[in-house]
Amino acid sequence: MKNIVLLPFVIILSACTGTGDVLESSTVVIEEKGVESKAVDAIVRDESNFNWSDLTKPFTQANNTTQTSVKAQALAELKASDTNFTLYFSYDGTDIGDKATQEIIKHANFMRDNPAVTLRLEGHADERGTREYNLALGENRALSVKEVLSLYEGLEDRIKVVSFGEENPMARAHDESGWGKNRRVEFIYK
Repeated sequence: MKNIVLLPFVIILSACTGTGDVLESSTVVIEEKGVESKAVDAIVRDESNFNWSDLTKPFTQANNTTQTSVKAQALAELKASDTNFTLYFSYDGTDIGDKATQEIIKHANFMRDNPAVTLRLEGHADERGTREYNLALGENRALSVKEVLSLYEGLEDRIKVVSFGEENPMARAHDESGWGKNRRVEFIYK
């Protein structure tokens, strides 16, 4: 059994409480049962070169690549699960029906299972109404979706709401079929 006398430790502690005497000894006495005691220099100068970029660069790149591929794979699985990434709304409406709620729950479960994923909800409106009104309507639609998602703990801070109003139409037709496609909220994952 080795008993190590921590002479430098005692000297350092006494130096902290002492009058500021200079530390002159840096040896440790090692005693082994049945073996002669020997003194070993406790402070050994490290001559090796160390560069933080050597340590962090490969790890960071590998970690980011792994994290990105995991996110991409999870998102591909979500898309393959017949989840809708666009919710449509009635004329001048922001209400979310039962079918839309079920789709939002799929997205909430996905975000809960993938904590590194963030979501941008893009609200849109059809061309009827003023530009300002349609921007507000698009925002209110996206906020309605966010409200349902926020029922799940920890998701609210990872969701951003953006409104495009009538600026980015999905359909160019000036009839109910075109307008119905433009009244929407899109789920954009990052």
